[in-house]
Amino acid sequence: MTVFDAFQQVPYQYLEIDRGGVYGNRILSETARMGVFKVRSGMTTVNNQETRESSATLHIHPEDVAENDEIVGNGIRYAGKDYAILGITQGRNFDTNAIEHYTLTLERTDYATA
Repeated sequence: MTVFDAFQQVPYQYLEIDRGGVYGNRILSETARMGVFKVRSGMTTVNNQETRESSATLHIHPEDVAENDEIVGNGIRYAGKDYAILGITQGRNFDTNAIEHYTLTLERTDYATA
């Protein structure tokens, strides 16, 4: 049983991002895909100061990752909100050692439209 069997898959857009430049981080292309999205939000306290924290993860299919694909730095659009991809980890089947999914660590962001 994989994460895709255990949880409902939802549609999302994979965003190829042009980072930096005069206009900031711009969306170059969008690709429709399916995955398992999990959002986390709450309050954290550091040195007696509370701040709101929001992060998310997205489990994606292995075939959505090309061998030399630089995913970190690109983005995800889900439910009308944009997220930057901060990290990627492999999800392996411990019996077969096959990669069953990748987990993307996401953070809310805004991209330039120009």
